[in-house]
Amino acid sequence: MKKIIQLSIATALFGALFITSCNPADDPTVTPANTDPREKFHGNWSVSENSKDYGTSTYNCTITDSSQASYIFIAYLYGFNKKAYSIVSGSTLSIPTQIIQGNSLSGNGVLSNANQINLTYYVQTTGTHYDTITAVLTK
Repeated sequence: MKKIIQLSIATALFGALFITSCNPADDPTVTPANTDPREKFHGNWSVSENSKDYGTSTYNCTITDSSQASYIFIAYLYGFNKKAYSIVSGSTLSIPTQIIQGNSLSGNGVLSNANQINLTYYVQTTGTHYDTITAVLTK
């Protein structure tokens, strides 16, 4: 009987020590997994652009993901009805040279804050002529 009482007391003391050692303040801080760098570009944007050939214009565009891990799609640049793809690296984007509606398009931009992208791109409209466009995209 004496051994049962000693075992019960030892178990109770061990249990009390175990419970008091679990202080929520001692839990490590859980940091979220790396987020997709493309997420900050997603959404509907208002575009204010200045074309060397056509002057200023405003319109809306949409930025969505691509099935490629580092690509995004930018819809309606330069009034095209097709999406241009862009490569995201941190807060910058690069529009590799691509043919959209018979015109060569390329450029780059930077996400200057959560609500603004500054973009410069070029559209080859003829064999030797490029239109230079600067644009500010705002959420």
